[in-house]
Amino acid sequence: MYLKKLEILGFKSFAQKTEVHFHKGLTAIVGPNGCGKTNIVDAIRWCLGEQKSSTLRSDKMENVIFNGTATRKPMGMSETSLTIENNKGILPTEYSEVTISRRIFRSGESEYLLNKNLCRLKDITNLFMDTGIGSNAYSVIELKMVETILNNKAEERRTMFEEAAGVNKYKLRRRLTLKKLDEVKSDLTRVNDIVSEVEKKVSSLERQAKKADKYNKISTTLRELEIDLCEREFALYNTRKDELKLKEGQFFSQKVQLESELARLDDTIKEVKEELYTVETQLAAKRNEITSQTEKIYSVQRSISVAEERKKSLNINIDKYSLEKEELAVQLEITLEQIEEYKEKIEETTAALLAKQNERETLSLQVEEQKTTLEEKRVALKNYSETLLDKFKEITTKENDLANVEAALKRTNESLNKTDIKIKTLTDTIAKLVGFIGELSEDKIDVEQKLTEADSFFTRKQKEKDELEQKLSSFRAKEAEAKTVIHALKDKIGFLQNLINNLEGFSKGAKELIANPDWKTKDKNILANIGNANDKFRFAVEAALKNNLNNILVETIDDVKKGIEYLNTYDYGKASFYVFGFSESEKNSILDKIEKFFLTRKSKRLEKEKSFLGWAETFVETEERWKPFFQKLLVNTAVVDSLENAFALSKDFPLFNYATLNGDFVHNSGVIEAGSAPKLDDTLFGRKQLLENFKKEIPQRDAKLIEIKQTIEQLENEIGSINLKTLSENGKILLNDLRNVEKQIEKFEFEQSKAYDESEKSHQEMQSLVAYATKLEEEIESLSEVLRGEIEEKRKADEALHSLESDFSNCEADFSRLTTEQNQADLAIERMSGEKRNLENALQRSQESVGAIRKSIEKREDDVASANEELQSLQIVLGEKNDELFELNEVHGLLKSEEIAIDGQFKVIRSNISNLEQQQKNIRNEREATVNAIHQADISLKEFDFKIENLQQHIQEKYSLTLALKTFDDLDSFDFITRQEEVTSFNQQIKNLGMINPLAYSEYEEEKERLDFLTKQRTDLLDSERDLIKTIEEINITAQQLFMETFEKIREHFIRIFRGLFNPGDEADLKLEEAVDPLEAKIEIIAKPKGKRPTSIELLSGGEKTLTAIALLFAIYLVKPSPFCILDEIDAPLDDANVDRFTRILKDFSENTQFIVVTHNKRTMEACDTLYGVTMQEEGVSKLVSVRFDEELNVA
Repeated sequence: MYLKKLEILGFKSFAQKTEVHFHKGLTAIVGPNGCGKTNIVDAIRWCLGEQKSSTLRSDKMENVIFNGTATRKPMGMSETSLTIENNKGILPTEYSEVTISRRIFRSGESEYLLNKNLCRLKDITNLFMDTGIGSNAYSVIELKMVETILNNKAEERRTMFEEAAGVNKYKLRRRLTLKKLDEVKSDLTRVNDIVSEVEKKVSSLERQAKKADKYNKISTTLRELEIDLCEREFALYNTRKDELKLKEGQFFSQKVQLESELARLDDTIKEVKEELYTVETQLAAKRNEITSQTEKIYSVQRSISVAEERKKSLNINIDKYSLEKEELAVQLEITLEQIEEYKEKIEETTAALLAKQNERETLSLQVEEQKTTLEEKRVALKNYSETLLDKFKEITTKENDLANVEAALKRTNESLNKTDIKIKTLTDTIAKLVGFIGELSEDKIDVEQKLTEADSFFTRKQKEKDELEQKLSSFRAKEAEAKTVIHALKDKIGFLQNLINNLEGFSKGAKELIANPDWKTKDKNILANIGNANDKFRFAVEAALKNNLNNILVETIDDVKKGIEYLNTYDYGKASFYVFGFSESEKNSILDKIEKFFLTRKSKRLEKEKSFLGWAETFVETEERWKPFFQKLLVNTAVVDSLENAFALSKDFPLFNYATLNGDFVHNSGVIEAGSAPKLDDTLFGRKQLLENFKKEIPQRDAKLIEIKQTIEQLENEIGSINLKTLSENGKILLNDLRNVEKQIEKFEFEQSKAYDESEKSHQEMQSLVAYATKLEEEIESLSEVLRGEIEEKRKADEALHSLESDFSNCEADFSRLTTEQNQADLAIERMSGEKRNLENALQRSQESVGAIRKSIEKREDDVASANEELQSLQIVLGEKNDELFELNEVHGLLKSEEIAIDGQFKVIRSNISNLEQQQKNIRNEREATVNAIHQADISLKEFDFKIENLQQHIQEKYSLTLALKTFDDLDSFDFITRQEEVTSFNQQIKNLGMINPLAYSEYEEEKERLDFLTKQRTDLLDSERDLIKTIEEINITAQQLFMETFEKIREHFIRIFRGLFNPGDEADLKLEEAVDPLEAKIEIIAKPKGKRPTSIELLSGGEKTLTAIALLFAIYLVKPSPFCILDEIDAPLDDANVDRFTRILKDFSENTQFIVVTHNKRTMEACDTLYGVTMQEEGVSKLVSVRFDEELNVA
């Protein structure tokens, strides 16, 4: 089996597809530094399933994809394929040629292929397990791994030994078994939880089933009672219904009779009412006659009253007219006197009016003359005012121009002030923005620092969490291991207890004597059970006591004799006895003392030897009474560290016995007992004490297990307290804050730039405004000078105008005076004319009043005569009306008497009608009562029908029965209320039972069956748990045996190869940590070249370390050779002599192993059969050139 071919595409610097064909023997890969030689090694390691990107010298796995150069684009995929010739069938597959491939894409996806078929990484790992091939196996060795293999903390060293021992599959099985055990325990926990729930459910269903049974019993009783009650009620309702129907028929007959009587009364009342109508008509006619006569009487009475009133009114009018006639005569006389006065005043007023008219004519002439003068002065003043107005307009125009220029100057100054303020504001804004930007820059630095700290804290916490998870994984493994150890201890305790109880390992005679109750009634002790020794010295002490462990301790020789007799009688063989004080005597002769003296001196010298560990008797732990016995048996027996040292000491001190820690024994007689070390469980000496120690160890182990569980819980809490998501969110918040700060800085910088531009524009604008203000000030000065001249001219014109206005005012005053006098004269003339007109009008009115008064006097005389005539006529009419009134009153009395007679007849007839109507009303009430009774009977019948229907429906719905009409003799005496109470009571009992599950019986059976099934499953899981624990123990035992056997072989080969590489006398060894599980024990490498005594292997030189690692590597290859081995610049620290040794040993092993060496050393190149050169003709792209010395040059 060997490595046949490697295909690379897009892996690191190999951009093009490259094929490397390997041959048997030695193959060297050479080339300058940085050309990509090690990338070939990385490609092989990666293809074999390497998962650590750091091992491949990358930050992440995607970095192995070719990343491009200045002239080549990056590739999206990397692929390597490794072809292995499986001609020896080492790989567990039927194929003679196996090709494994691995691909990775930039998206992070990866694929594994086995003979071009997709597979899992696990499939490839399982394929190469325990073959010496793998990403972490000893088939690939780098220079840096030499240091890793040799340092005291490396796990790689153990990995190599485990790979060679083939225990990886056992460890994997143990890991999988432990995982399965955890799953079984988890399943067991779940099953227990489910069983608990199902038990509760079964218990609940059992209660429901009992409740359902009780429900059924009550329901049966209730059914019988309720059906009987309903049948009785059905019979009762039907009986009551029949009775009501009979009564209803009687009510109908009574109703017919009453309705016939009502019809007869209706006819009688109708006849009487017709008679009443006739009388009533007569009475109404008579009353109408009376009313008509009464109205005539009232009419005559009103006429008499009116005549009397008219008579009174006429007398009043006659008196009034006479008085008015006298008053009019007086008024006529006064009016005639006023006429004379008016005539005199009219003549006086006419003379005064004529004089005033003459005066007014004179004033009119004066006013016309003054008016002409005034008009001339007004025209002159108007012309001069217009001239002055033009001048004023010119001045106003000039003033307006000046005001406009001044306003423009003011606006310009205001603009200058605003611009200056704006410039100052912009300057302040720029300063503030600079400050803001500075502060934000500090904030940015602060946020960046916080973000860095947050990232660092997140990384630290993530690392801390990873470390805690690793610790948790380690402690969980320790927990499983502790449980395994405790279980193993319990098994050992049981095993030892069984050995002790059955006296396993002791002779048959000793067993029978100890078991015989008739022999030696006191304590029966065997030497092996009365003493103990530390585990380290147990084998040594047992070796020294080997022939005496079966000794039975007795007090007298008689006990011995009885024992021997018992053994002979039953042919149980022999037994050894020790009798206290038997054959014990002091040796006090001179020779004995001399011998003892020399022996003491030699023992002192022996105690100074380095390999001497102590006297055997001092390592025995026993009661005080047994110590002399052990001192006698172990006299002059020394404990040394090894058999070689025991041999050496026995030559120098032959009088002493020697026991080694491995259980070997060298007797002073020359007898030697040696071989493989016994197992601790197989020892006889101190077996009881060992059992006690194990029993004492159980609580300690339990306490340690509890401590481990507490640590696991603490670690889980610590892991749970590390919320990476929250930390990540905090980082995102800080990153968002940083972006916000950067956006604000950009915003303020933009505003700062904008403010700078506006400030520059404002400065330019200010310069333009200053120039414009200067120009306006010059224009103001010019306009002010012109305006001052115009104002002076206007002042002079104002003085001349003032003189003209004064003359015009005087003339206007004279005109106003004359006009006033003229107006006053006009007013006087008008007043006098008005007075004359008034007097003439008053005279005319007075003359008219005289005529009117005379006519009024004549009219009043005519009115008095007319009134007297009317009084006489009224007196005649009053006499006639009084006579007519007397006659009407007599007729009215006669009519009233006739009306009273007819009214009496009417009342009699009406009383008869009332009596008949009362009879009719009584009969009608009786009829209504009968109708109501019929209606009530009908309602009761309907109620009974409803009750009957309800009973039938209730029974039909509840019991699916149809009620039949039965006859009950006790129906009248039956207590329906009591029976109803019983039914209600049973219904209440059913209601109190609550919800009833009718399927409780079937569900209970199903859940009970499920509970039985789950209980069986739990039993199966418990059995599985015990089987898995037993399997783990068997795996541990098998793996330990394989590992120890392989370790011993590697150790022997390592010593031999090391001495071959260095000098035959050099010291080299491999040691396992003592008192630790071999599968977990540290492996110590001892390498001491001749002339050196380094306290640690780390003190060796680089070359010595390399040779030591090579010795270890090839020691492993001697035990379990790998089909191929890749050595990456491992010869770099070696000098030429050591390189020769290195190449020589490669040659020796190349028969069974294919070596691929990455090297710069020429001697190594010379020793190789094939050379591959790696170059970089194109920058960043590796290219391969192969040379085989028996073939021509090939370029790949």
